[in-house]
Amino acid sequence: MRFIAIVLLLLTSLLFAETQESVYYRAMKAEEAGNVSAALAAFEEAVQIPGPYTEEIREIINEYYKALGTTTDAKSPWSLRFLGDIGFYGLHYNEYGGVEKVSETGGDIFFSLTPFIDYSAGNWIHSFGLGFSGDWFVANDDMPVLDTNDWNISVGLEYSLVGKSLLLDVGADIKVVEGAYVSPNFFAWVERDFYRFEKQRVGAAVWGYYDPDGPLSFALYGAWHRTVPYGLNGSAYVGARFEADSAVDFVKFVESYNSALDELEEEDNGEQWNPYWAGSYPMYGNWQNPMQVCLENYGPECYNWNVGKLDSMYWTQRNAPQNTETKVRVSIPRYYAKWFGPTLRSQVSYKFRRNITLEAKLNLFYGFVLDGPDSDYEKMGKLSASWGTMLYWKPNALTLYLGAEQFYKHYSLSEYYIGIYPRNTILSELKVGFKWEI
Repeated sequence: MRFIAIVLLLLTSLLFAETQESVYYRAMKAEEAGNVSAALAAFEEAVQIPGPYTEEIREIINEYYKALGTTTDAKSPWSLRFLGDIGFYGLHYNEYGGVEKVSETGGDIFFSLTPFIDYSAGNWIHSFGLGFSGDWFVANDDMPVLDTNDWNISVGLEYSLVGKSLLLDVGADIKVVEGAYVSPNFFAWVERDFYRFEKQRVGAAVWGYYDPDGPLSFALYGAWHRTVPYGLNGSAYVGARFEADSAVDFVKFVESYNSALDELEEEDNGEQWNPYWAGSYPMYGNWQNPMQVCLENYGPECYNWNVGKLDSMYWTQRNAPQNTETKVRVSIPRYYAKWFGPTLRSQVSYKFRRNITLEAKLNLFYGFVLDGPDSDYEKMGKLSASWGTMLYWKPNALTLYLGAEQFYKHYSLSEYYIGIYPRNTILSELKVGFKWEI
């Protein structure tokens, strides 16, 4: 999944890159200062960016090359670039409210490398990328919820089309987790500008993401951008989002588990035992890692399931009679819960003239259940949010960064699901590393 985050990061860099007007202005300033090489380099950079001055800039470049005794006719429309990122993420996870409190800490060494082949034709730029990324989790003995694996890697394909007022980005990646578990993902982003004034753009965007094991997400946004070479930049996407994700049908799971216990008791000619379903959950012995318990019973399929599902299965099995030597195993009733609600994605940054940028962002989504496995589940609400700040310094082709980000999720639980799903979860990340583009 991290490769998708990097794809979105690269997409954001395209959306927030300098406009043709700003690069054109920079070229003119260099020309006024008598720096011919810097002016020509800036004009060539500007002509690659869709905008209203493309033909004018081409004429200026031709004049430069005529004066230098050469020509632009042999210039290839093809170019190659490499984008990369290496960093360390310190991780801290809290889960509380409704279940036993969980708190764990770990680390993630992250890398990505994406070579792009770009092709320019008129006002259009085509980009083809092949991405490689991976995570190596360190100090992860005390992070069973975050990840029970030591590593994962992803390989992805991406195609981008950038025009004067249109951006298209589509792709797919395949994630391989330790233990030979494979997970494919697909994504798409389309954005169109309808109106421009001064340094601002207004338009609309559509985003989609699909994992065959869940989730499926789709969003429609109204978009606004402010882009300047230096100073205050910002963007906001406001719209509606639909999600469909796998969830355990807990009611059927409890019924199946009860039936299996009854059959076991009848075979042993023992007295039937009824656990306190949907009420208090008696605890026996020491607490175990829910993911590890799931893996022992159901194998790698557990990696597809969210934390709430693992917890619900774990607490159900904790009610089994302690003198039963035979493990009770029942099939997991799957259900795709569907959510819909308002969403916001926003970002503000300030770029200083010493190649330093300070950035802050806020993302929100509140989902109402459109369809759930039972009537109690359909009473739930879900708030997903993330916020963070980053400091970037770009002395040359390298960009050094330092920042922090938090991911928060809150469930408005019905009475039945108190003790099965946590009310609140918070994942905190401290990020440090460097990126490059050559």
